[in-house]
Amino acid sequence: MLKRLIYAAGALSAPGIALTMASERLIRPHLFYRGDWHPEPPDVVGVPYEEAAIFTADGLELQGWFFKQNRPAPTLLFCHGTSYNASDMWVTPERAQAFTAFLHGTGCNFLVFDYRGYGRNDGHASEEGTYTDAAAALGWLHQRDDVDPATIFFYGFSLGSGVATELAVREPSAGLILRAPFTSMRDMIIDWDARFRVPLAFAPWLPLTRYDNLAKIHRLDRPLLVMHGDADNTVPEAMGQRIFEAAPEPKRYVVFPGAGHGDVATEMVVPAISQFVDDVIRSMRDGSGGIDAVTVAAS
Repeated sequence: MLKRLIYAAGALSAPGIALTMASERLIRPHLFYRGDWHPEPPDVVGVPYEEAAIFTADGLELQGWFFKQNRPAPTLLFCHGTSYNASDMWVTPERAQAFTAFLHGTGCNFLVFDYRGYGRNDGHASEEGTYTDAAAALGWLHQRDDVDPATIFFYGFSLGSGVATELAVREPSAGLILRAPFTSMRDMIIDWDARFRVPLAFAPWLPLTRYDNLAKIHRLDRPLLVMHGDADNTVPEAMGQRIFEAAPEPKRYVVFPGAGHGDVATEMVVPAISQFVDDVIRSMRDGSGGIDAVTVAAS
């Protein structure tokens, strides 16, 4: 309690307020960087889909797309990274082909949505805003008769790992899948430039945009899959390992040899996800309640 009071006093002092404002102005444009939105619908994917109108608790309408298997199947609720939006998945023939292979390979339904301020959506992105948006996307799935809520998996990539982790400690799901997760935004800032270590040591309340996955993951009460490329120059693989080590069982870690941040081949990702989903669903059906806690290298 005393430590929190000291932090609060520092944050509310005149220098603390100035430092906080400068920090957020510096961080947010780089954290919530929005790539170009491409208005073409995902017809080129060649998988049945429908556009989703997702309404948030604070009154925004978000755009999403739901790709449906032609049989009962688990569902992946996908939280994308920064500098991305949903349309990036089919903007080029190569990406559309890889996404099609992913959908066929995993055999899962798939909902992808854009956060506020991303794609064509109104609003301005923020940490709490992305949490509200993900909760709204989950609510959209829960309203469907053709989606079993017990077999929904939250899947977060990069920035989306922070969104999916928060959703997983707030809402029930079958499991949590994280690809290239970071420990916290504070750790990422120091990784970007070690010179920030000293000023952050004197301002422990910063940054206000935290996405503190490491502090939350111990509260996870469902199976976890962590995937990370060992040549990731954006989010160090060591962060993914720390997330995995801090998480309770059941859990699984998959490393992608030679892979970076956004260039992981579909043939690596698909087996990792499909095996995890199959194992979790099987454990739910036979009542074992767990999966093998193993660390494997994708081939």
